[in-house]
Order: sequence, then C-alpha cells, then structure tokens
Amino acid sequence: MKLDLQQNEDYALLTPHASKLDSTVAPDLKSNIILLGNTLDTGGLIINLENVEFADSSGLSALLLAFRLYRDSGRTLVLCSLHDRVKKLLDISQLTSSFIIRERLDEAIELFSYYDDEGDDFEDEDSDGF
Repeated sequence: MKLDLQQNEDYALLTPHASKLDSTVAPDLKSNIILLGNTLDTGGLIINLENVEFADSSGLSALLLAFRLYRDSGRTLVLCSLHDRVKKLLDISQLTSSFIIRERLDEAIELFSYYDDEGDDFEDEDSDGF
C-alpha cells in the first residue's frame, strides 16, 4: 500500500492511498502504524482517510491498533476526512465516540495547533476514550 507521511514536532500525518481498507491492505497499514508509533517522536498522529471509500473489520482493526498505541503512550490520534461508508462502520461498531474525528484535514491540524498554543493536556469533548 502506498502511504504518504509528513511530520513535524507536534504530529505526524499519515495518508493511505488505497480506496479500501480491507484484509489485503490492513496488515501493511498495521505494520506502518506500529513502526510510526514506536519510532516517531511526535505528539500525535493524524490519519487522513480522504482516499478510503470502504473499510471492513480488518481496516477497523488497523484503526483500533493505532488508537490503542497512541492512547497507551499518552499521545493523540485523530481521524479525518472519513467517507460515509467508513463513518457507518464506526457507528455500527459503536466506536465513533472513541475516536477523535474531524471532517477536514485542516480541522485535525488545528487541534494540534490549539493544543500546542494552550500548553494543556489534550482532551476532546467528542471523545469518550476506549
């Protein structure tokens, strides 16, 4: 799977270039998420899903892995630009409130800018944790 990665001191931005997050690409995404989580020294991760039109349980598993890895290390994970089918999967799985989700990439980036400016612990009113 082709992935774009950009990073700065506050966050890394991961953009998968696959239209489906399914069993054919989820293992590769998981291994990249683990590598990023264990090697990058950033405050958080934004996963930009603008290219992903469909996800199944394997794709959901990759997103949950990212959530747990970042949560357990005290860092923030934000999902953005979700297509309706991916949103529906999160809704059906009752995980929407676990993730911090933003409609657009600029809104996700803004969360990290706000966090950096305030110097407070990051807490999103839309996320209940997992």
